[in-house]
Amino acid sequence: MNRALILMYHAVDEPRSAQEARFCVPPREFARQMHWLSASDYRPVSLETIVDCVEARRPVPDNAVAVTFDDGFADFREHALSILQQHDIRATLFAVEGLLDGINEWMHRRGFPSRALLSAGALRELGSAGITVGSHTLSHPRLTELSAGEAAREIRESKLRLEDLLGEPVRYFAYPYGLYDETVKRTVAEAGYRAACSTRPGFNRQDEDRFALRRIDVFGADALWQFRQKLRFGTNDATRLQPLRYYAGRAAARIGL
Repeated sequence: MNRALILMYHAVDEPRSAQEARFCVPPREFARQMHWLSASDYRPVSLETIVDCVEARRPVPDNAVAVTFDDGFADFREHALSILQQHDIRATLFAVEGLLDGINEWMHRRGFPSRALLSAGALRELGSAGITVGSHTLSHPRLTELSAGEAAREIRESKLRLEDLLGEPVRYFAYPYGLYDETVKRTVAEAGYRAACSTRPGFNRQDEDRFALRRIDVFGADALWQFRQKLRFGTNDATRLQPLRYYAGRAAARIGL
């Protein structure tokens, strides 16, 4: 069965508070995950490889896995980049263009510790290091709560500014908070992006909506067995009971329950 996975990371650093434990993957754990991924039967590929297949409606490479990062934290350059390069994994990073050289304001307002985001210069350097840069809007808003005009500005202006900074097309988008509707999706497509990533878990097959690609969320507390389980079943559920629920559901479907 041809199906591909897209992993979603945020920060690669030690968490500074209990609030951060979910989205901060410690560098040591990230290194273990990438080592296992590259040594396993999975095939690390670029996001572009998966999008090419979905756009052409041809089978995606079986066991293909793309690695993505949301927000553009400065720790990506410090901790994640060298590990990715060591394993020749070509990741995609979705940057909040309007906050380059700044901090994670959308989180800090809710009581999270402040974290530095990549500088414009550092982001420019990532392109030559094999990292694909995508857009995560200008300010990380909830797009479905904005007016159509405000949402369009966040989506279009971030693309134009990033292209001006990088000197190359920006083809991919990720929805902040995973929030989108049909209007937002249409705006992303009309802005000239090739595809967009959601936060819906699951596998991506050739008939997937390329403006709502599925991703698996990697949590900071995930042990290696949980990471492996997420990839095997295409789920964010890393509990020990998840495989039982999965197979029970399949059995029920076969007998029409």
